[in-house]
Amino acid sequence: MENNLQQSSAGQGMGIAALVLGVLAAIAAFIPCFGLIAIFFGVLAIIFGAIGLSQAKNGNASTTMPKAGLILGIVSTAFVIIWMLVVVGSFGSAIMSQKDELTKSLDSVNAESAKSLDSLDVEVVTDTVQ
Repeated sequence: MENNLQQSSAGQGMGIAALVLGVLAAIAAFIPCFGLIAIFFGVLAIIFGAIGLSQAKNGNASTTMPKAGLILGIVSTAFVIIWMLVVVGSFGSAIMSQKDELTKSLDSVNAESAKSLDSLDVEVVTDTVQ
């Protein structure tokens, strides 16, 4: 006997959008200069996946695509955020290890600029009309 019940397609459009954005976010997450784009795609995948999952559950439809898009968006966004924290932390620690040299360099630049301003000691004369 055949089952003539139609399956609902509620949330499938949002699920497809979430899946596509999740895949784009996952690809962009592994390209170093595209981290912000990956976060943007990941957040959109999370939003569309959550909406699609909600619609699919309410419409008693398949939740596979919205779940996949939601998971890809979460993983990609988390990966990029962790990667950015590691890179920023590395730069911060490198700068802090060279703090004394940077301070000495800035002090010498300030001293040189003060000397050059002193050597340009020009008297300004203003005339007033009476």
